[in-house]
Amino acid sequence: MVIGAMWVGCRAAPGSTDLSEDINAGDMRARISFLASDQLMGRATPSRGLDITADYVRSEFVRFGLESPRGGFTQRYRLAMTERGGGWSLVLRRGSRRATLRHGQDFWGVPWAAGTVEGRMRYVGARPSAPSVEDEETVWIARLDPGVMPWEWLDAASAAGAVGLVFVVSENLGPYVRDWQEGQGSVYDLGYVEPSLPAVLVAEDALAGALERLDIAVEPAVGSADISSSGARVQLTADLSVETLAAPNVIGILRGSDQTLRDEYVLVSAHMDGLGVGPAVDGDSIYNGADDNASGTAAVIEVAEAMAALEERPSRSVAFLLVSGEEIGLLGSTWFVDHSPIPLDQIVANINIDMVGRNWQDTIAVVGKPYSSLGTFIDSVAQAHPELKMATVGDQWPGERFFFRSDHYNFARKGIPAVFFFNGTHQDYHRPSDESERIEFGKAARISRLVFEITLGLANAEDQPRWDAEARSRIVEPGR
Repeated sequence: MVIGAMWVGCRAAPGSTDLSEDINAGDMRARISFLASDQLMGRATPSRGLDITADYVRSEFVRFGLESPRGGFTQRYRLAMTERGGGWSLVLRRGSRRATLRHGQDFWGVPWAAGTVEGRMRYVGARPSAPSVEDEETVWIARLDPGVMPWEWLDAASAAGAVGLVFVVSENLGPYVRDWQEGQGSVYDLGYVEPSLPAVLVAEDALAGALERLDIAVEPAVGSADISSSGARVQLTADLSVETLAAPNVIGILRGSDQTLRDEYVLVSAHMDGLGVGPAVDGDSIYNGADDNASGTAAVIEVAEAMAALEERPSRSVAFLLVSGEEIGLLGSTWFVDHSPIPLDQIVANINIDMVGRNWQDTIAVVGKPYSSLGTFIDSVAQAHPELKMATVGDQWPGERFFFRSDHYNFARKGIPAVFFFNGTHQDYHRPSDESERIEFGKAARISRLVFEITLGLANAEDQPRWDAEARSRIVEPGR
């Protein structure tokens, strides 16, 4: 794929396509109502409801006559689930004195490793360095800094032979702590969990109070050589259990008609997972995810059906991808880009659809419009189809960094021009009240028809989309 300076747009936006009219409000209602039904229990990753969703998508792709890539329509990836138990403890000792901190109030467990460790307390500052190897069992006390990723500390502590990590969290990092508090249940990651170091986050004022009870003066804030030389010891117990599971992605391919361009792909994607079952709100604990993202899932299926029904296939191939794991960290798309059955350098564009059933009736945000020539092309297609009554605008919430929060980002960072269609959040976002009854099915159908026309236009365009040079330098991983 050629990637370079900004290009003003693909050539020749298509005219009206009758098949797009087969994407209608009734079909969107049927699909979204099924996907967001209580029977699927919110489609959490992983869950039986998610597996039913993946089987449904696969069966529809088969019915449409799409091809499967090597390995089949459904691709399953390993998922490590780490669950925090109730047996966490953090105790400081100095001589006969003892200070016990409270889990969930004074400190919060980090899901890195299980077990009990004990060692002398050593304060190591706010920036990991390369200290000499510890000559005895030592628990590091590190000040958490926004500019340093926690796993950088993990690497440094492991290399130095420390047995545990205590991260000191100042008051201005309160939101970070709250994230850990709210995530005290299951945590997921790709692959297997490698043994590392037991670790916790501890509130600065709570640690200062514990040190005072040990008669260790700390001024003006926690963090000094006095801690390391005080003779204090730390005992940390991390209560974790780990299980290896699996979750699905589903992909189908409409093979292009041009003997040269058929080896290039336009990728249309959405995430099919939701939040599953969670804390009850007004007596409802199923987070159905009708807008987020049954609406996007239904849109991809409808676009795939309309494309497969074309009498004359487009020049390029079109791939339709439904991923899981978006709600737990873009895990499905992260795995996909590292194990894609389609060479990534043959994917010319990614059109991602994430929440298209609510809010504006005549407008849809296309996040990432300025970053490549996709933006001008999408605008030209929308203008060529006034019957859809759908204006395309850019990111209306730049402070929220939405471009980096949905699955298209994993394709963009690999060098593929990408955008995502998004109607913004609302009062039912990530709540059980995100029900199908609240979806504007006609609007979702019109957006899906617009995506159909855009996809067809990209698949037939003479030229590939091009990155804006400045955007590429910020988004694409070095070396891509």
